[in-house]
Amino acid sequence: MSAATETPRKRRRWPIVLIVVVLVLAALVVIAEFVLRGVVDRIIAQQVEQSLPAGATGKVQAHAKGVVIPQLIGGQLDEVEISSRKLTIDGIPLAADVTARDVPIDGKGDVHDVDGHVTLAAGSVKELSKYSPLFDRLSLVDGGVELSGKTAVLGYDITYAAKGDVVAQDDGKGITITPKTVRITNSALGLKVDSIPGVTNVPVEVCTAKFLPSSLRVRSLDITSADASVRVTADSLPLNEQGLQTVGKCS
Repeated sequence: MSAATETPRKRRRWPIVLIVVVLVLAALVVIAEFVLRGVVDRIIAQQVEQSLPAGATGKVQAHAKGVVIPQLIGGQLDEVEISSRKLTIDGIPLAADVTARDVPIDGKGDVHDVDGHVTLAAGSVKELSKYSPLFDRLSLVDGGVELSGKTAVLGYDITYAAKGDVVAQDDGKGITITPKTVRITNSALGLKVDSIPGVTNVPVEVCTAKFLPSSLRVRSLDITSADASVRVTADSLPLNEQGLQTVGKCS
């Protein structure tokens, strides 16, 4: 075979070799992206779990959005979804889904534009009554809650159930329950009243800040008889033990 014949064949091999090299490099990048994503997600989840407030336990899942490698090079993750299906705070079980932006890779500094929902099942909400001396029991109804308690009317000791509206307070540190319709639950008394002084239309304030990192604010509520979904936000939030373990307070 002449040298003139071999040269074109060698030239034809170069495009094939180049394509193979590119495909191998692309495969390595995909594998690296897959591996790094798993590592990053686990690290974020573990960091959040270790930084939960005192009295809080549960498993956390995290997912970094977008292509991870260039974000790692840049030093921060553009957007991260953090969730927990089984989180317990002060004995109250709940679920949480939160999205945060500008998450620093080294865990130092603040995350921004935090927006999420905390969901409490009907059974969990009942436990909130222990934080208010104004009612004995709290249950969910469509569009609001029902408060149960005891009081005295016209010399009678009565027990009552009052359905109320629930709104987030303007400062985001709590919710306000305003009883509207009232029914007497002492059937033997035979009393029928439309309102109870000191109960009907008397706002009951419940501090939610004591359960949340101090930077988080309650913005809105969506309530059904099955569960209550609470939207929480923060302009910025330190993603470290001090930031997550320091809960808020109400005046």
